[in-house]
Amino acid sequence: MLLRAACFCAALTAALCGAFPATPTSALADSGGYRRPAMSTQYGASFGGGRAVSSSGGYRRPSITGSGFVSGSAGDIAISRATSAQALQQFRASQQPRRPPVAAPPPPDAAGRYGGYVPRRPPSYAMPVGVVGGSGGFGTAAFWAMLGALSASDRAAYFQQSQADPAYQQWRREVMRDPNAAARLAALGAPASAAPGDAGQPVAAASGGSGLVWVVLFVAAAVFVLLWLARRRAARPSVASLPPGISGSAATRFRVGQTIPLDPAPFLLAAGVTKVQPPPGSGMISVDAVGLLEDVGARLHRLYLPGRTGFFQLHLGADGAPDECRYFSRLDEVHPASQDEWGEWLDPAQGMIGWPAFQTKDGKNYDRAWGPGQTKIPPRQQTETVQALGGVTQRRLQAMLYAGPTGAAPPAPSSEYVMVAAVEDGSQAWVEIHAGIDVNPASLTLPSVSP
Repeated sequence: MLLRAACFCAALTAALCGAFPATPTSALADSGGYRRPAMSTQYGASFGGGRAVSSSGGYRRPSITGSGFVSGSAGDIAISRATSAQALQQFRASQQPRRPPVAAPPPPDAAGRYGGYVPRRPPSYAMPVGVVGGSGGFGTAAFWAMLGALSASDRAAYFQQSQADPAYQQWRREVMRDPNAAARLAALGAPASAAPGDAGQPVAAASGGSGLVWVVLFVAAAVFVLLWLARRRAARPSVASLPPGISGSAATRFRVGQTIPLDPAPFLLAAGVTKVQPPPGSGMISVDAVGLLEDVGARLHRLYLPGRTGFFQLHLGADGAPDECRYFSRLDEVHPASQDEWGEWLDPAQGMIGWPAFQTKDGKNYDRAWGPGQTKIPPRQQTETVQALGGVTQRRLQAMLYAGPTGAAPPAPSSEYVMVAAVEDGSQAWVEIHAGIDVNPASLTLPSVSP
């Protein structure tokens, strides 16, 4: 009896295993020597089933730990507000009632009519059959009342179309013999002395002359606007000669090759508690390139150091002076080699760029600083114009900023930032990760704005 029960259990177990085959832990062998750890059941259930690809360059989507990093900086607030505005537009679009699809018109019949459709509404100058449709209709009180209700252009069109009607021609000849009727018709804009075929010409000529006047006025106004714009552009040659995007007060503060004194204290205090690598040199930095990062909600300026492995990112206030400064150093660079691996970064539902939190290789989580929250949002679409000695280039970024506390006591930096961006530069594309800290803008000793 026990033997039969054991055999039955073994058969049942084999059947269940055959019905539900074991799921492989990962179909992706590695990416740059790294493999994504298995995601928790709760995390996968929140955002749908996970794909077979589980990592890219050693990075994975972390579990949600909080409501996000709330920043008080002007640049972060501007981009977060732009994110919120885009979400509001998407919400409003989702609330709009959907319009039913418009059916295609049926093909024309043998007579050239579409689906046998005949317009039901006659032209505004058409006369009822009982009023005009016959030799006795012209000249009646109803006919004169109808003529008075029409506009000048409609009367002209009606006279033009009726000139071949024998009844209309007879009525016109009678009008020419009746001085009262001729005067009444002349008051409506059609002189009785005109021939039947010319009845509508005086009004049409007047209408055409009026249209010509409006065309001449429109052309003159357009020429005036174009000349005004050309003179305005010519009055500002200094701004127009600058590279695209690099203008205004930033052009007087930032330039390629300038040397800026730097206080090393923030980087000494950040050593050991952040992943930031200090700028090279001994208190003096040289600007290798100047970048302008344009987002829908903000404009950020970047001063790249030699080697482009680090940069200062500044936000300018209304007076043109920097009110925010951060230093970023390169933490890592990943080169996704497949569509699935790029999906780990940019997938609309599960991509790491825009996820509520970002986890670095050491397992530390950073909450999203641009648009903090617990749901996935799209990356920020940004364009960066970079000016260097070799010329001006432009690249596209899909970026997101994350932040977390350092746990260090003042005056050490209280927050550490991680900037994650998918970069497209010409025929090249990659993912770059930078670590950053806040720096007092006054410590850079930037030139003052020219008056």
